[in-house]
Amino acid sequence: MAIFLNILNRVFAGILATLLGVTGAVNNFFTGEVYEYKSETAVFGVEALSRSQDVTTDGKAWIYSGKNYLEKVSLDNSKILAADFSAIPDEIAEKYNSKHIGGISYYDGIIYAAVEDSKEWNHPLILLYDAETLEFTGTYYELSTKHHIKGVPWVIVDGENKIAYAGDSKQHNKIFMYKLENFEYIGEYVFNTEIKKIQGGEYYGGKLYFGTNDMTRAVYSLDVKSGEITKLFDRIMYEYKLIDNFGGEGEGLTILKRADGTTIHTLQLGTLFVDSSLRHYEWELN
Repeated sequence: MAIFLNILNRVFAGILATLLGVTGAVNNFFTGEVYEYKSETAVFGVEALSRSQDVTTDGKAWIYSGKNYLEKVSLDNSKILAADFSAIPDEIAEKYNSKHIGGISYYDGIIYAAVEDSKEWNHPLILLYDAETLEFTGTYYELSTKHHIKGVPWVIVDGENKIAYAGDSKQHNKIFMYKLENFEYIGEYVFNTEIKKIQGGEYYGGKLYFGTNDMTRAVYSLDVKSGEITKLFDRIMYEYKLIDNFGGEGEGLTILKRADGTTIHTLQLGTLFVDSSLRHYEWELN
């Protein structure tokens, strides 16, 4: 039996090493010559499930979302501090058919999570979680399908002005604003140009920063006073318009000034969708 297990372990290790090699080579091919990140932390296989949608931070840890996961990890990505691998509560799933956690944002001890009844788009929700334990607080808000025609893939909290921003997957030239205290609708923000496939982001210094899944998985900023949209950098250079998500998938981002000079931290899925990585970029913020 021991001999069989040893052989099995060697076979599994060989397969894993091969997959990692192939994944790395394919990822490098699609990334190409784009704005260089300073460092990255990658996870593979099952670990990537809980780090597949978005990332935010409370300044002391990274907090990741997966389709039904929340995970809090030390800033060096070496230690899991808290995890909820069934983060959509049963009562929410049963009442609204909620299936998918998307973008998340942190403010004042709370994680705000965009939750959808994926592919149905009848019940766009914002669920609130305790940032320390990742437990559902019992508080949630349902957004109007009058505005959110195709779900709510992301939410961004501006705690400074007590505003939350959210969008949907269909409209690329506008986002919606809500009072943070109760998610009462207060208006829409119309862009002077489109930003396609926003996956998540953060507010910092009067700007919204977006991670997208557009053709080059680009990162953008929006000055909320002037309305100026700036494309900051691409995450991949390879464009292919016939197949969606060809070359991997760009996810959300978060903002944190670190001692190594990095400020923008992006999450992305690899080309073969078996790995995810957190990349750290140096970028001058306001």
